[in-house]
Amino acid sequence: MAVICESHAACRSYLNAQASKNATCRPLVLVAQTPQCWSPPANGVVKFNVDASWKPELHKAGIGVVLRDSSGAFAAGLADSVEAECTIEAETLAILEGCNFAIQKGHTRVVIESDSKEAISCLNRSIPRGRWQLYPILHSIRNSCSTFQDCNWSWVPRTANLAAYHLAKLAMSRMSLSIWVNRPPSSLIGILDKDGLPCPPIHSA
Repeated sequence: MAVICESHAACRSYLNAQASKNATCRPLVLVAQTPQCWSPPANGVVKFNVDASWKPELHKAGIGVVLRDSSGAFAAGLADSVEAECTIEAETLAILEGCNFAIQKGHTRVVIESDSKEAISCLNRSIPRGRWQLYPILHSIRNSCSTFQDCNWSWVPRTANLAAYHLAKLAMSRMSLSIWVNRPPSSLIGILDKDGLPCPPIHSA
């Protein structure tokens, strides 16, 4: 037994030494993590980003919607407040308001982006399998999207959704619905410029 134990110990020592040698000889590779940023849609398509900022103590949420075209130019924006019982309800209401806003502006080919994985997941799954509290909102979103000629939705990280996030925060400090067409609010210009977009826009307000 003593010989066996010594043999095992020797084997472990040898293997550890080999692992350390390989780790030392292995070249160090640094992988740069590039943050994801907003990207323009295809020609003829309008992309609208949505976000919500929820205040649990008030049962209230601020909603931000930003529409931009294939050149990256700001087309329209919306900041509004709604009643919501939880974050996912607020995020889903933001998508619905974005759909209705795009319809009001007469767009038929749209891309919807949200940084809420759960809201996008609920839309991508069969509606009855999602949260039952969200069923009426999800059903309304599906009905709204059916009016578009082409409609796609997807999840994006917060870094690609900063413009909508800003308007959602702004909505919490406003008493009523705010809408901007062609020309964004001054507080949003820095974010749009950071996205590398033509800002301020050439079009007049």
